Amino acid sequence: MPRLNSLVAGLGALGVLTMPSLPMHPHPSGSTDRVTPGADRIESTSHVTVTLLDDRSVIQQVVREYDMALANGSGFTVTPDGVVVTATGVVQSSKDPRVYAANRVFAEYFKVKIPADFSRHSLDNPDLNRRLQACYPPQGQNSTCIANVTTKVTVFPNLSPPPPDGLPAQIISTGSSSTAPAILKVTKGGESENLPTVPLGTTLGPSIEPLDSMTTPARPTDKAPPKTETAHLDPPGSRTFKPEDRAKLDKVLSADGAGGAFIDDKTSEVVGFLAGGGDAATTITPIDDVRQALVSAGFTPRRGPVDVVFENALASYHNKFYAAAIPVLQQVLKLQPAHAVAQDHLRVATAQKGSAADAGNKPIVSASPVATQGSISPLIYVTGGIVVVGLLIAGAVPILLRRRQSRRDEEQQPQSVEVVPMAITSWPAHAATQVVSAPRPPDQGAMGPDSPPHGVLGSPALGMPELMPPSSMGSMGSPASPPQGRPQLKFCTQCGMRLGHGHRFCGFCGHPSDTP
Repeated sequence: MPRLNSLVAGLGALGVLTMPSLPMHPHPSGSTDRVTPGADRIESTSHVTVTLLDDRSVIQQVVREYDMALANGSGFTVTPDGVVVTATGVVQSSKDPRVYAANRVFAEYFKVKIPADFSRHSLDNPDLNRRLQACYPPQGQNSTCIANVTTKVTVFPNLSPPPPDGLPAQIISTGSSSTAPAILKVTKGGESENLPTVPLGTTLGPSIEPLDSMTTPARPTDKAPPKTETAHLDPPGSRTFKPEDRAKLDKVLSADGAGGAFIDDKTSEVVGFLAGGGDAATTITPIDDVRQALVSAGFTPRRGPVDVVFENALASYHNKFYAAAIPVLQQVLKLQPAHAVAQDHLRVATAQKGSAADAGNKPIVSASPVATQGSISPLIYVTGGIVVVGLLIAGAVPILLRRRQSRRDEEQQPQSVEVVPMAITSWPAHAATQVVSAPRPPDQGAMGPDSPPHGVLGSPALGMPELMPPSSMGSMGSPASPPQGRPQLKFCTQCGMRLGHGHRFCGFCGHPSDTP
């Protein structure tokens, strides 16, 4: 019934149009909330063990150990088990810690004035000056100092409360320049795989222009969250910035260090990180280089359950459906109790719940015309009438079609069809309707006293008579009347199924029997 289906579909579409509509709004463009949970503060220090050899009279070995700050900067987590990306300059400084150690140990042992810095110095005393120059790297056969350097890297993720000593990490790979990506892996704290991560873009496309830089000037806390600054690529998709933004980013590099993520304002994804400082110009290291470095190090960026649930909460939170955002934010904190951004959003959502600022507390604006006070919109009556008419049509049409088909079948087919089987074994006994009447008295002239009734063959000793086929009846029976004592099959003229004996209606379709 195509017409009826079309009518029902049309009524359904009309019902959808008259239903109240909820506001649909995508995730706000330029939001940094997707990225700030995965921000990190990176601090690297160098531990130097230096041995000074004094062979002026009796050979003496003077051993000293020094820890010095190597570099500080920012980074971001790309896997929930703690793979972190930063700039090579943050974990591999151009300053040689062995020079610093040589200055310190020589000044302490020989009691001379040498600045404790990373520069090479000279002394007025020729012998001491020769020994001092031999103490500086590189180490050779005539070196007076032997130094071993180990770099200690600590990651401070954006968690509240923060890990008191941070998360120790090892350097997996570094680049050939200070602006190249460095890949780190935390050695403790990522076992549960519940560290917040950042969404990574695929490439620094030619249309990307507005950016947000995210840096961590200090170890993240409630009072010192990640800091963001706006910037613009000039031209779009390049590695250079507009002049006014370049000066601003130079200050960020000097104060906060390199490695801060650049966030695409349109997709809220990381498309590179801030690099430069010192002798290197301020630039962006594109996400293309980051992904290549991750592949070379054997890692694949991925997001965890904490990130998935948190982004679901952001959809309600940024649309100001604070009541709806609260249970989702609570679920985030069950997965990661120290999620700093989720904690902050939960405080705001709880305070705004049920207030005028809560969009879920406002009446939903309907797409239908607004009815005047004290009256009902005429569209309701029209819609109701159409629905009622449609239901009546849907119920009446099948009945009318069934009756019309029944009449057509009655005109084209006989009232009943009788089939006499060749033998009783051709139908099961329970499927045949037998019409049995008293047998006519046998014709003594034609048959003997022991002859079977008309239409029955066989011997009484068999226990069951055998039915005669109609062709062998001759003049013993008339085709117009059912054979006496023989099974008669009747079929429904509506559906064709067999009728039971004495049934007035078909047991399959309910059609009335045409004969009693």
